Amino acid sequence: TAFAEHIEQSLLNGDPELLNKAFDRDYLKSIIRDNSIVNSSLDADFGQEYFDDNFHLGNELCQYIDNGGDVKFVRYYIDNENNAYHIVFRSYHDFILNFYDFQVDTLQDEIVIKDGFVYNTACLFSDNIRENVLLNVLYRTNPEGATKVLRDVKMLTDEGKAKEAMIELKVHREELKNLSVYWQFYIVNLFKTSDKYNFIEELDSLRNQGVDERMLLLHKLMFQLNEGRVEANESTINELINHTGDDPIYLLFFGKTLSNAHRYEEAATCYETASEYLPPLWDLWHGTLECYHHLGEKEKFEECLSKGKDNYGMSDDELEEVKAQLLR
Repeated sequence: TAFAEHIEQSLLNGDPELLNKAFDRDYLKSIIRDNSIVNSSLDADFGQEYFDDNFHLGNELCQYIDNGGDVKFVRYYIDNENNAYHIVFRSYHDFILNFYDFQVDTLQDEIVIKDGFVYNTACLFSDNIRENVLLNVLYRTNPEGATKVLRDVKMLTDEGKAKEAMIELKVHREELKNLSVYWQFYIVNLFKTSDKYNFIEELDSLRNQGVDERMLLLHKLMFQLNEGRVEANESTINELINHTGDDPIYLLFFGKTLSNAHRYEEAATCYETASEYLPPLWDLWHGTLECYHHLGEKEKFEECLSKGKDNYGMSDDELEEVKAQLLR
């Protein structure tokens, strides 16, 4: 717990290096050598560079915080079956939620991160590293193979051509289905091409393809939030809590779901409770303002609006602009 809390505090202080250096790199390198292409590349300078590029998570999380997001150490637990110790972190920015379930151990009397499960990629941290090194090597040595398909899919996705992207993904499923990036592209384009009444059912069907439940739950959370499906999202949040442990960030997500369902009084109560446990996140502040506006709570609205000065250093003119946007 002290190890995890130290990492959390260093990130909140803008220092990424404690987390960046916490990984047992030798152990992780030994794991990913099971792939022959990766193994041979690690003996070359470019392969080592691709490997080292995976250890900047601290920088990424600090950037989230700098841009109004948040990082939190959620809990530790012991996997008694495997005699393994775990620490769970959560990241948040712009309604994007992720969890990192790291397994820790000792190395020369120091605690280190051995491996871990990353929710939004649905695979182990070591699998992410192996995949990143492999794809970078293939981009360099065999640009016409699987990497060309992924480049084409990315281009189609970025251009909003979801149907064309889905055709490519389905045609090349067998050769790409073991890559986490494949399923990330697949779910994004599935959302864009599915009828909203069938999306959850189609998402659930991906379990049969081996996609991890925890990743699917994050996508369910966001879909149900945007659709204002309150009861369904409450159930999804409870399922996530079974994996992650409880976290006040879920109050923000549930409040937004209530707001999208036009249940503003309940949403405001949810936001007010969340604000007691979370830092002054912009999304939380703005969501609370929206609720007070819809409820006609002018005094609470003005009181909440004024917090923009202390929390975000906003000027009177900037506050008036926010107010004008909400009152349109």
